[in-house]
Amino acid sequence: MFYRMAIIFTLILIAPIQSMAATQVNLSVTIPALNVNPYHRPYVAIWLENQDRQYITTIALWADDMEWYKDLRQWWRKAGRTTQSFDAVTGATKKPGSYDVKWIAADSKGNAIPAGSYNLKIEASREEGGREYLKIPIQIAKNGRFSLQGKHELGQIIINTLNQEQ
Repeated sequence: MFYRMAIIFTLILIAPIQSMAATQVNLSVTIPALNVNPYHRPYVAIWLENQDRQYITTIALWADDMEWYKDLRQWWRKAGRTTQSFDAVTGATKKPGSYDVKWIAADSKGNAIPAGSYNLKIEASREEGGREYLKIPIQIAKNGRFSLQGKHELGQIIINTLNQEQ
């Protein structure tokens, strides 16, 4: 009886670990250098929605102050108006250059996002400047490489999804 209980207990502990898969999403986001005066660094939001356009989670939010969140209009309508805290994904605005964002496919509560098709969305808005909104379908739990090219406020964006067995 003891051995049977030990085997059952071991299977209960090991089975979920073996069946869990994590997808790591690596983004390279380029903020282009613009020849404008005055130049203000853009506010940027990166988030995920399902195929029904329902908000899943915010991956990154670059804004100096909550006061400016509403300038990211698309993101604001989906997520910013909520009482949710974005402290874990918020950072300062970035000067021109290329920046890496790494994200394990989980929602804001840390729950793994199920495998499937999603829309990755990126929005940039610059004070006394323009705004840009890009989106691309991606697959969670599959390896893939995607790229986007911004026209004004965003430059090249490269997205790599890597399915990793845990």
